[in-house]
Amino acid sequence: MALEELFSLVKRLSEATGCGGDEEEVVEIITSELEGKAELGRDRMGNLIAKVGSGRPKIMLAAHMDEVGLIVRHIDEKGFIKFAKLGGINDQILLGQRVKLKTTNGSYVYGAIGSKPIHLLKEEERKQAVSYEKMFIDVGVASREEAERLGLRVGCVATFDRTVERVGNLICGKAFDDRLGCAALIEALKQAEPKCEVLACFTVQEELGLKGATTSAFTLEPDIGIAIDTTIAGDFPGMEPHEAPVQIGKGVTIVMADGRKESLGYGLIPSKRVREWLEGLARKDAIPYQLEVVEGGTTDATAIALSRGGVPAAAISIPTRYLHTPVEVASLSDIEATIKLLKSALENPPSEY
Repeated sequence: MALEELFSLVKRLSEATGCGGDEEEVVEIITSELEGKAELGRDRMGNLIAKVGSGRPKIMLAAHMDEVGLIVRHIDEKGFIKFAKLGGINDQILLGQRVKLKTTNGSYVYGAIGSKPIHLLKEEERKQAVSYEKMFIDVGVASREEAERLGLRVGCVATFDRTVERVGNLICGKAFDDRLGCAALIEALKQAEPKCEVLACFTVQEELGLKGATTSAFTLEPDIGIAIDTTIAGDFPGMEPHEAPVQIGKGVTIVMADGRKESLGYGLIPSKRVREWLEGLARKDAIPYQLEVVEGGTTDATAIALSRGGVPAAAISIPTRYLHTPVEVASLSDIEATIKLLKSALENPPSEY
């Protein structure tokens, strides 16, 4: 696949709106890409499942469609909006952002996240980070009634208003977590000639507790599970190599362990057989790859691994800087490496599972 075509796919996926529970725009893009190339269906949770190939093992691949965002929790009498967060967002990156709010009729209203200006802050206040509880969204109206006439109400979601742009040799945009994984999975399904049954699950509500993967893995009963996500690239100022050793441009990442900070609880210790199979394919096909232990988060692979009586599972990731911000940065070459590894996995399934 030409890099320009990959960039175009990433751009369309990234710029779509898709907070947890409202991933329909992303579903439409993926469906348009895979129609005629896979057997497509939706489950009751909202996951989009693409089936290709036949035979054992039955491999489940998971990439989540949802992005971090905001949800309206109150509109005051002057039309200013208070919000809650959907997923893990650092309060410091919210202030001053422009957002898109999806209305009850499916249209968009644009707004700006504001708070008390620096001119009016007391000396002690200037030294403190502003918490999201002190912020609001200004949609340019004068009353609650006017906001409601625009189609805004409690429960409407908002995402960062950002486009994908090239930054030197890299790309920058919102929702790379995990639209990059979705792009890699789409292209792997197009390019591969699977030697087994493949159930590619584009999951919902991963950022809100791995919910889509939890239900889909239970229903699909895979023999093997692989999550495709993004991971923390730490190759920027202020980071020590031991804190986040993964680097942009060095290839796909194979996860050795992940979970909570300090304990790695509630995360994934991948199946040794599955992980070594993926590493072996990367070496055989000269696909650049990195290994990592992730403190501070996990992926859909954890939900798959714990389904029913247990599923041998692993996770691969695309290095990305500044995760869960509107300016995530990644490399198209790392996405390509991820596509190649997925294609090789589908064409060279393990004989034992």
